[in-house]
Amino acid sequence: MSRKETIIVTIVLIILGTGMHFVHHAPFFNHFLGYIFPVIESVMAHMKMVFYPMLLLSIYLAITRRDIRQIGGPILGGLAVMPIIVAAFFAYWIFVRHELMFLDIIIYIAEMIGAIHLAKRWNKSEAVQKNWVLWTALAVVCIFVIGFLTYHAPDWIIFRNLG
Repeated sequence: MSRKETIIVTIVLIILGTGMHFVHHAPFFNHFLGYIFPVIESVMAHMKMVFYPMLLLSIYLAITRRDIRQIGGPILGGLAVMPIIVAAFFAYWIFVRHELMFLDIIIYIAEMIGAIHLAKRWNKSEAVQKNWVLWTALAVVCIFVIGFLTYHAPDWIIFRNLG
């Protein structure tokens, strides 16, 4: 991606991911949409808000570049920042014991920028490009796992309603 395209994509994905956070308040929200969009304020919700925009980026790159091998970098970038989401949450949860919206927003923006940076870097890798089938399969598995955990999550703090 060019510098200009990277900036535009980053802004669009941050807006899209942030917007995902508020869909569950819409009157048209239903059980099926909950598999994709956050249903409560939780750490898992923030993981969805990174994974699905990065998945869209992978599809965008594959279509616009007419090269399916471009699918891997964004998927891996999104998955790579997920542990950072959990770590960042616990880093400030230890001190304040409740959600801080402004800090959540800053962390989310930093995570998206990091995920997009990793996606750009990994999409240049021959190893990532040649294993596009593996990354596609991994994305499909993640879609099912994230969907399942939305409504059948264990009683762990990352799945609890923090709002």
